[in-house]
This record gives sequence, structure tokens and C-alpha cells, in this order.
Amino acid sequence: MTKLITRLGDVVLDRVLGREEAGACVPEHGQKCSCVASDGYCSGGDYFRRYRQGYYNCNGACVTSTSKTLCYVKKAGAC
Repeated sequence: MTKLITRLGDVVLDRVLGREEAGACVPEHGQKCSCVASDGYCSGGDYFRRYRQGYYNCNGACVTSTSKTLCYVKKAGAC
């Protein structure tokens, strides 16, 4: 009975608030995901791309910023 009431409550919240606001984030906001291309730099005529730890946002996208931990650096071409 409790499960039924909970499910009905979720349906009502979904209709009132809309899908974007009614449920929890899936995957959960803040969970780690793969490394994501961040910024880059030139050195010795070669362009290097920095990859940083990514985290899921509430829309399910794997995002990062320059303040996140560096995962690796990869040579990406000439500059």
C-alpha cells in the first residue's frame, strides 16, 4: 500500500511540477563520469589538450571546469 501511495504521489508531483523538477537526477548530480576535454595550451609548436575529471550535472551531461582535477594531457596538433 505504501508503494502505491508513493507512486501516486510521484505522478501527481510530475503533473504539478513538470518532469524537470519532479524527480531526482539520474544519474545522480555530482557523480563522477569520464574525463572531459577542458582547456589547452601551446608548447614547442605543439598544442596540448588538458582533460579533467567530469561530473554529471542534473541533465545527465558529463561536464567539467578548469577547477576540477586534471586527468591527463594529450598532444592534439600543431600551433
